[in-house]
Amino acid sequence: MLADVSIATGYVTIGSMLAGRLVFQYAGWTAAAAATPAVMALAGGAFFTLSLAAGAPGGGAPWTVLGLAPAAAGVAAGAVTQVFARAAKFSLFDPAKEMVYIEMDADEKAAGKPAVDLVGAQVGKSGASWVAQAALLAAGSMRAALPAFAVVYALVVGAWLVAVARLGRLMAAHDR
Repeated sequence: MLADVSIATGYVTIGSMLAGRLVFQYAGWTAAAAATPAVMALAGGAFFTLSLAAGAPGGGAPWTVLGLAPAAAGVAAGAVTQVFARAAKFSLFDPAKEMVYIEMDADEKAAGKPAVDLVGAQVGKSGASWVAQAALLAAGSMRAALPAFAVVYALVVGAWLVAVARLGRLMAAHDR
């Protein structure tokens, strides 16, 4: 299954990279930068909804989503989230992030790029680990911690979309 997700990620990323130029050209920087959190909101929302439904009372009931039991549909939604979010990150978000540095002078680049690439990435990864550990310790199991994970996920993706919109407005004002 993991190999299938990796292969699918590669194919979708190649397709996204080919289409990425058109996204930047016709939809603009903000749309390209917002693609990753938007994909994560939609696909991740499906994952959490299906996973929470599978764990709810009656979640084992004989209802299906596209012929799959709720838990299996949640796993499939998680795989789709992984494939499309990574493809959007590699093909749209990363180039959009690098475009921000073009507008900066040398001093801003020297301070901003390391802060984002090193500190931001590491704090994000370790922060996610701390949140996951805290939720697991507090709840006692993955199933019990899933609602907390869903709330944190929604807050982070929402903040990401707000930040992209704000930076898009700043970049548009700078280009005028």
